[in-house]
Amino acid sequence: MSALQGLGKILRSLARGKAASPIGLDIASEKLHMVQFTGNEDPPVIRAAVSLPYAGGRAALLANLKRFRALVDQARAARPFHGNVVVSSLPHGDLTIMALTYRQAAGQSEDEAIIGELRGRLQEGLDDAVVDYLKVRDQDGEAAEKSAVVAIAPRARVLAYLQALRSADLQVDALDIGPAALTRLVASMGQDVQYTNALLINFGKQHSYLSLIWGRRLMLDRDIAFGENRLLARLAKTLDMTQALATDMLYRHGVLDSGAQAGAAEADIARTTTEVLRPEFATLAGEVTQTLIYAASKTRGQSVERIYLMGSAARYPGIAGLLQAMISMPVEVLNPFAVFTARPHASVLAQLDPIAGIGMAAGLALRGNPRYG
Repeated sequence: MSALQGLGKILRSLARGKAASPIGLDIASEKLHMVQFTGNEDPPVIRAAVSLPYAGGRAALLANLKRFRALVDQARAARPFHGNVVVSSLPHGDLTIMALTYRQAAGQSEDEAIIGELRGRLQEGLDDAVVDYLKVRDQDGEAAEKSAVVAIAPRARVLAYLQALRSADLQVDALDIGPAALTRLVASMGQDVQYTNALLINFGKQHSYLSLIWGRRLMLDRDIAFGENRLLARLAKTLDMTQALATDMLYRHGVLDSGAQAGAAEADIARTTTEVLRPEFATLAGEVTQTLIYAASKTRGQSVERIYLMGSAARYPGIAGLLQAMISMPVEVLNPFAVFTARPHASVLAQLDPIAGIGMAAGLALRGNPRYG
């Protein structure tokens, strides 16, 4: 099967008949996240949500199918999930995501144009890959140049992941790509049919990702050299401590914004942490400012209304306030429970800590919803 034939057949057209809304399943580096919405209410209601920690890393978990099935069975039994149909996404290490600019010739399909551009860029390996893409919103209409976020994965990795899901008695409705799921989730943060123009910062260990979302469409997705490991290394070196202790400090005490009240010993710790890390956060603020300028240039001066945070650093207490003070724009940790109501017994919020951790699973679970796409 060629890469072109693989478009959609594995990553976008795995649909089966569904008796209920699919379960969004995200295997993060340390936790399994699952979210399911009810299928008969508008707006949708959270039927079930769970986050279960596991040890040893994602690769080891997926290599042990018996252990993986036991974890999935535990998650499904913990909350009132219905059925076994899932929407998931490939583990980050199995997937290459890139921004692609391409031209579509007369009579050429979108798929053909993207595959042609990829062949020119990658030279080899594409015939053994599965490709999916998410078109990026173009404010200039029918421009000669178009943009897309493209996901590329070795076919063997895709098939192995599908086999792992099926071994856990899961029926795969679709494999989605991360930016598409997150765009869907951020769109749900708007009120009624008024979708939010927002910037999503997804913190990772080595890199972070800035997704500019305009209404229901992705405008820009870029990675920056800012990650949690960089923060931990600076804190550990400056305060002469191990990275494990630095991690504990950040997760327990967090950071303070400039308007926070002082006094308690915990606040003193957070203040010290903030001063050590302020240069790093200033670098992040600079990247955000550049992205906001880009947004204004593409939208005739329209502005982003809100910044959402998710990922590793989003769990630091006070981080939203700190960045809001530095950027002078509303910033909040992405929390699906702030928008969607939940059925009784759908989840125990304390067990979902950090709440932003279920963001990807929630976006996956919204796939196919007529309101959010």
